[in-house]
Amino acid sequence: MDQTPTAPEIIAAEASTAVEQPLGRVPLLLNRRNFSWLTERISGVVEQPAPRWWWVTFTITAGIAAFGLFCMGYQISTGVGTWGLNHPVGWAWDITNFVFWIGIGHAGTLISAILYLLRQRWRTSINRSAEAMTLFAVMCAAIFPGIHVGRVWMA
Repeated sequence: MDQTPTAPEIIAAEASTAVEQPLGRVPLLLNRRNFSWLTERISGVVEQPAPRWWWVTFTITAGIAAFGLFCMGYQISTGVGTWGLNHPVGWAWDITNFVFWIGIGHAGTLISAILYLLRQRWRTSINRSAEAMTLFAVMCAAIFPGIHVGRVWMA
């Protein structure tokens, strides 16, 4: 009686003679670069001087912000008539803008809530920007109740 070995016996025999091979790792950095190269690449963005396009953009943005502050000061010194708030007009620019910013704040919260309820795995970065949008919208909206009464010094 010639018996042929069964499958479990073959597997056990091969397992006892086989040498364990370590699994190959995928390199974290490609093209034979090291971690100091990665550190220099990342920190170089912050440590190098700002490029010219950044200064141009910053100057334009600072000019717009200064104009906004000038307009707010002009409105405070002149009155809410600069917005078109006259006696027959009850809803002028201030209330309309306040409602707009509150709506933007609600939109950011809604985006975060929908992504959370749908259990999206990629929601982290979107949630951060949506929550930042909510915070900035609330800060913008908080300006208007004090200004729209026409007596900022009383707010």
